[in-house]
Amino acid sequence: MTPSRRTREKAARELAEIFDSKLFKALCEPARVDILKFLTLEGRSDVRTIAAHVPQDASVVSRHLAVLHQAGVLRRHKAGRHVFFELEGPGMVERMERILGRFRDVVSLCCP
Repeated sequence: MTPSRRTREKAARELAEIFDSKLFKALCEPARVDILKFLTLEGRSDVRTIAAHVPQDASVVSRHLAVLHQAGVLRRHKAGRHVFFELEGPGMVERMERILGRFRDVVSLCCP
């Protein structure tokens, strides 16, 4: 039996909500992916250190870091005048598992 039009519309809305999230928007920018690669390799780093290893200047890197932090991808720690960033690993694993669960539910609605 094929899913009804209403069921498929519900699935489409759910998919749009999943993929139109702050998380996926934050991860769609190549410069942010480069920052994540750097932090994966080097670990906790401040804005200046990160900016020294990517093509953007520190002010642009700072804005990218803010987007990633607001999306829950990074943790931020302030130590004196320095702000350090690192990956939010355990939190991201939990979020991705929740997203995967939602995605499984959508698949069961639209394309069993």
